Order: sequence, then structure tokens, then C-alpha cells
Amino acid sequence: MDAKKTCLIVMHCQNDIVDPKGLYSGSGAFAEVSRRGTLDKIKTALEAARKAGMQVFYVNNMFSEGYPELGDHNLPICTASRETNSFLVDTWGTTNPDVIKPVKGDIIIRNTNTSAFSYTTLDQILRAKGITELYLAGVATNFVVDSTARYGSELGYNIHVVEDLCASWTQEMHEFGIKYILPQFGEVTDSATMIARLQEG
Repeated sequence: MDAKKTCLIVMHCQNDIVDPKGLYSGSGAFAEVSRRGTLDKIKTALEAARKAGMQVFYVNNMFSEGYPELGDHNLPICTASRETNSFLVDTWGTTNPDVIKPVKGDIIIRNTNTSAFSYTTLDQILRAKGITELYLAGVATNFVVDSTARYGSELGYNIHVVEDLCASWTQEMHEFGIKYILPQFGEVTDSATMIARLQEG
């Protein structure tokens, strides 16, 4: 694997979703992330990625005060954020837990949609850096991971969904996406395989 042409994208693993005090944690995501040990696995993958010189991205859901990015009826999954007053920019809820917090050299993308590509600079930065291989991690498997895999594959990127670095609101939602949907848009793999590839060079 050429680490310079590869990146790890950690999506929506922010306090409002993956912390028990998060305003959106009642979705079931916190329980699933805890059960699967997702954050510790992401931490290990991040350490290996950075050591190998692989670019790390964080895609965090963040809305401006008053939620001007959202209409009244579009994207119910996003407009629900307004009801809980969650994902407000520059708040604790939009930052990543300390166990997987960004370090110097990582790139943070502000996101207001279910795809990491929609209305963001992600595609521009990837092309500027010559990155073609995308390893995806995040919550939820069947929302941001699914949408990003679809959009990314349509843009011509090679998609690798890292199954053990993803979680959803329920085990069933995660497994359905992993088994039936995501293989249509790229490779479904695991973090051990990704790390082994990095070490092989």
C-alpha cells in the first residue's frame, strides 16, 4: 500500500454521538460504540496510519447557531439535530473524544450532511494530495459511512469500509449495511488488514 495515496477518514465520531452525555447519544449509537469497542479500535488504527504517513481526516457534523444550513422539511435525520440543539459549531458536542482526538497534521472537515463529500472541501483536498484510496470509519454505518462510500465511489475513489471501525444505532442496522449495501460500492475490510497493508508498504 502506498500510504501517500491513501487516507483514513473518521466520520461523525464526536461527543454528541459517541459520549453518554451527548445530545444525540440516545439514538443507540453510544451503546453500540461501547459494545463494539469502536473508539479503542479507531485509536489503534489512527496510530498505525499516522506512523505510516497516511493522511487522517476527521469529518464532524457541525451547524451554525440557528441551523441556517437546514430547511424545514429536508433531511429529517439532520433536522432532528435542531430539535435536540445538538451539533452546534464550537461546542463540546462537535469535538472528538480525547481517546481519538486529532493531532497536528490531521485535517478536520466541517460537515452538515450525511455524506462527507456534500458541500465540503474533502474532494478538493483529496485531489490536491493525490489520494485515491479511502479507508472509511465512523458512526453510523448506514448513514455517513454509506453515503460517503456511495458518493466517493461515484467520484472515482477506491473505497475501503473498515467494518470494525464502524457502528450504527443497532447491530442489525450495521450488519445489513455491511452485508448487503456497502460491498456494492467498495471493499469491506477490517482494521487488522488495513494495518498489515500499511506495514507491508
